[in-house]
Amino acid sequence: MRQQNQEKVHTTLRHYDEGKLSRRKFLRNMSILGVSAFVANAVSLSPLGATKAFAAIHAAEERAWELAKAAAAKAEKKTLTLLIPTGSIGNMTPYVDKWRDELGITLQFIEEPDEVVHTKGMQEAVARTGTYDVMMPTAMSYPDWIDAGVIYDLTEWTEQYDPELFHPEWGVVFPASHHAQLYNGRVAGLLNDGDQITLLCRSDHLDDPNKAKAFEDAHGYKLDVPHTWKEYYNLAKFMHNPSEGFYGSLEYRSPYYVKWMFMQRLISKGRLYFDNELNPTFNSDEGVAALEDMLAMNEFLHPDAFSFTWSSNYNAFGRGEGFMNIVWPSGYKYSKAPSTGPATTGNIRATVMPADTLADGTLLYAGLFCWGYGYAVSRYSANPELAYAYAQWMTSPTISADAIPYLGGYSDPYRRNHMLAPTQRLIDTYSLEYLQILYDNMVNTVPDFCLPGGFEYQDALDREVNACMTGSKSPKQALDDAARAFERITRRTGREKVLKSWLALAKNLAEPIRKASGADKW
Repeated sequence: MRQQNQEKVHTTLRHYDEGKLSRRKFLRNMSILGVSAFVANAVSLSPLGATKAFAAIHAAEERAWELAKAAAAKAEKKTLTLLIPTGSIGNMTPYVDKWRDELGITLQFIEEPDEVVHTKGMQEAVARTGTYDVMMPTAMSYPDWIDAGVIYDLTEWTEQYDPELFHPEWGVVFPASHHAQLYNGRVAGLLNDGDQITLLCRSDHLDDPNKAKAFEDAHGYKLDVPHTWKEYYNLAKFMHNPSEGFYGSLEYRSPYYVKWMFMQRLISKGRLYFDNELNPTFNSDEGVAALEDMLAMNEFLHPDAFSFTWSSNYNAFGRGEGFMNIVWPSGYKYSKAPSTGPATTGNIRATVMPADTLADGTLLYAGLFCWGYGYAVSRYSANPELAYAYAQWMTSPTISADAIPYLGGYSDPYRRNHMLAPTQRLIDTYSLEYLQILYDNMVNTVPDFCLPGGFEYQDALDREVNACMTGSKSPKQALDDAARAFERITRRTGREKVLKSWLALAKNLAEPIRKASGADKW
């Protein structure tokens, strides 16, 4: 049946190129044959002609599959073992049968808590067991893993087989294309998860005419999603109703998550983590103001904000326990689905992260690309080419668009076609409006500490921000202590090595952020 459908698709493409079909009929026929609107529309307008353009869009997938077939045929070990974070498997299991039935390769998944995956990789650098073929870390792992020799530099494979990472129509969105895949300009991993944070509001409360009038009377502007952090505060305070079990926001204050809430506010104020000589810059007036903003918000947060995990946060919002939430795209996916968002299904309005006002009076919209998984290839794999083929095939423009919508995993959109020309399943899972918001937010994102020693940096910052939020330290003391910890990590890791990596990251920031932070003059 699959072969018959492919033949019908190619016949339709040929007939369109020969002028036997109008564009309207071509698009309708392709839709009937199961081809996404994105692919059909793109090929219908391509100067290459529909047949050649269709082949181009599928090329990354097909090149990976041809490599997989060749590598599988000569592989003595017929199992491909993947180290993956717990909770991500749902995006991968739909393809297990295809790899087994068509290639004779069994996909074996070893799940570990997300905070443990990095450690397992560093242990493998010492033990060299060859247990894993594919490893699924965040981009923060790449520098340490490359330097430790535990994963391959993928650059030569990507040049030979071209996963189309930077294609103008279906490549990974910049700057995540660079921050989340490259280490010092070399390809370390292939992104499979577009983790950025956006802001969700309850639309049913925004649309309440009584609340709309009361809010406008109180604040002098219309009730809407927040466009600035000041508006975010005003909304949280206005909607906060603890006597009814309804809270202004579910923003995280828990250890491990709280650093991202600070980092987001810091970059919104035009500050980065370091200057061009790797001196910490977060213990500045802007950093102190960011922590003071967070302390002021604590009064209007859900009582579990100090203990939330991502799953308990999603569940509380889906049950209807708050007006706003700062979440990864998977949080929108869970809130939109009736099974996991009984109170929020049909009642969500999203926006890019709020702007802050700079010293010159301009607004800076800056997002945070935090976490975000990708596929890396173990240097101790018995089948490294097969492992790379899996990574390219799963992250290709076509397969990734199919994999992301599965609710049983938390992989989120990261390629341009996922957001700007989505399949119907992506639309059904996220909505056209939210996919556009993801794109608008992602183009202005700043990355995690994707540097040598990155996990040490983020853990040190997290501890001090948490100490401030729990009242153990003042904002200035917490940030000064974090800065001293950063200096120790830098000395231990190697200043020149970290500085080189930091300047490579800063070079690929969006222009508004480079300008606001001064990085455009580095």
